[in-house]
Amino acid sequence: MTTHCQALRWIVALLGRMDVPFQAVGGLAAHAYGAQRPLADLDFYIPTSRLDDVADEAGDFVSRPPSHFRSDSWDLTFMKIEREGRSIELGGADGARYFDRQACRWREAGIDFEVSVERTLCGVSVPVMPRHQLIEYKERLDREVDRQDVADLVGENQRSAG
Repeated sequence: MTTHCQALRWIVALLGRMDVPFQAVGGLAAHAYGAQRPLADLDFYIPTSRLDDVADEAGDFVSRPPSHFRSDSWDLTFMKIEREGRSIELGGADGARYFDRQACRWREAGIDFEVSVERTLCGVSVPVMPRHQLIEYKERLDREVDRQDVADLVGENQRSAG
């Protein structure tokens, strides 16, 4: 996780300098609670209105400028930064939606920066999506990576009992 650590420290410092609220989500948040799978990228939500500001500040590291994106799992505005050999994806929290495969419908991501849980990753304090919300989010997304993370987060005993 060394190169992820370098990229994480860089983006946390950048967002801190800019006074941009943020919340770690996805595999990074799962790692904050003990998940073990390799990280593909570093995922964060920030206020949608701040995406352009961050893109301006990140300059040449921006590999995908802020724009709308929709796939079978996501409907949001996001941007991508390549730093220290790693991808950092910043999604706009306002209006972000994901596809709930359990209910077969789109759901609001419901990001609330005020309820973030401070966790230490790579020696820096990072506001992270609350564990219970992360588990629900990943259970509803129901992709292979989400199933792996949920298995790590809830543990074998809890899954067997449920």
